[in-house]
Amino acid sequence: MNRMKIHLGISTVLIILFIIALSVSSVGQTSQFRRKVDKSEILLQFQKQLFKPLNSKLEEFQQAFEEDYQAEDYVFDAFEVFKKTDSTFEPILQNWVKQFPDSYAPYVARAEYYCACALQARGNKRAIEKDQNEYKEMERYYSLALLDIDQALKMNIKMDVCYALKVEIGMALEKEELITNALVEASKNHPYGYRVKLKYVQTLTPRNGGSYEKMEGFITSCGKIAVYNPKIKELSAAIPADKGSVFSYLGKYSQAVSMYTEALKYSNCHSYYADRGDAYAKLQDYNHALEDYDRALELSPNDPEYLLHKTQAIAQQNRFIQAQKMMRQSKQTDTYDDRPPKQTSKDENEQAIRHAQKANEFMSTEKYEQAISEYTEAIRILPNEYVLYHNRALCYQRMNNDEAALEDFLRAIERKRDDIQAYIIITSIYANRGAYDDALNSINAVIAIKPDYAEAYYDRGKVYDKKGMTVEAVQDIRQACEMGYQKACREYKINK
Repeated sequence: MNRMKIHLGISTVLIILFIIALSVSSVGQTSQFRRKVDKSEILLQFQKQLFKPLNSKLEEFQQAFEEDYQAEDYVFDAFEVFKKTDSTFEPILQNWVKQFPDSYAPYVARAEYYCACALQARGNKRAIEKDQNEYKEMERYYSLALLDIDQALKMNIKMDVCYALKVEIGMALEKEELITNALVEASKNHPYGYRVKLKYVQTLTPRNGGSYEKMEGFITSCGKIAVYNPKIKELSAAIPADKGSVFSYLGKYSQAVSMYTEALKYSNCHSYYADRGDAYAKLQDYNHALEDYDRALELSPNDPEYLLHKTQAIAQQNRFIQAQKMMRQSKQTDTYDDRPPKQTSKDENEQAIRHAQKANEFMSTEKYEQAISEYTEAIRILPNEYVLYHNRALCYQRMNNDEAALEDFLRAIERKRDDIQAYIIITSIYANRGAYDDALNSINAVIAIKPDYAEAYYDRGKVYDKKGMTVEAVQDIRQACEMGYQKACREYKINK
């Protein structure tokens, strides 16, 4: 299928929306509803199948939005709980619909679930042509979602969360008419609503065949109605937020932080804090990462995803601190410290060279224990020579002592930041341990140092694959193939 050209209908959409906005006299901004959404509480009620109080809670959020635009995010946040591919969800959702067929809540929840399943089935559809079975499975889930969405709208035509899902589905299926109709229908009931317009502007990103100029054009046109709902101004955050997402994918986390910071100037959205926190964590700036996760959790209390990310960041920070401690201890055993290196005499240099030469000879004949002993002696004399740590690490690795190898490779890159082979082996060690985030940090360092190194993209694709991130894995392996790495090409053809 060809990528759709959403921007062709923007002018028509804007005219319709403007007419709708002018024709609506009552805004409905009287409610003082200010409850935050506790996603963990909603999830717990769902898992325990406490459907009656769950219906009441979700309907309360929707009613608050119908009375006050400021409560709009609560509805979207609440139903987002069900946008998971957890296989245990479906039988509970079926039971919920069966017990309460006259409530719109279970239909919307099930539609969210089906949309998540469709995204998983789609995989990397936008990057490469998938086989028809995968595309049909995606269509099947989206068809089920649309049935539930239409049923919910029959019960309550003011469910903007349903129109936003239609925009999402239209974007995935490349159906411009579905997107446009959803935006127009939502605007008839909530002309000054924000979230459907946000979802629409996200269809105009460069990744979806649009451009930042087209996004800016739509955002500017919506500024006319911001007087009725100030939140409309937050649409301006969509552009830097999308750039932040792209930079994060590319491993350019410093730029991602800058873009998310820019987005937060326009919008206090909890997801932007969480996304910036993720970028900080990749940079091993755990203090700032935890600050952002805490801020996200203030705005979205007990959000399971944010709690998970915070927990992971704390674990990574603890590992980082432990690694630094081990480094300090190892520096002491290797007579290396933070003081300026002592001046070695000519005799000492020659002695270190002899030890290194012996070590190299032992290494070449696979006598790794003797080689390690000689490298250690050389290191005692020349503690700042990265190659000595690098070679000793190789010996440890060939003896299957990954822990010692990792420590030495870390010492090597501390002394020579562009030791690409060290980063690659570190990536392998972390990946074999299941420490995929650490592995990604390591291989991203290689790509930052040498962005045209095709094998690094292949290696990162393999880490993504082990982590279960199929979309990213296929993209990286394809890119490695396009850069001329034949091993990637063979695998790409198999998986294509």
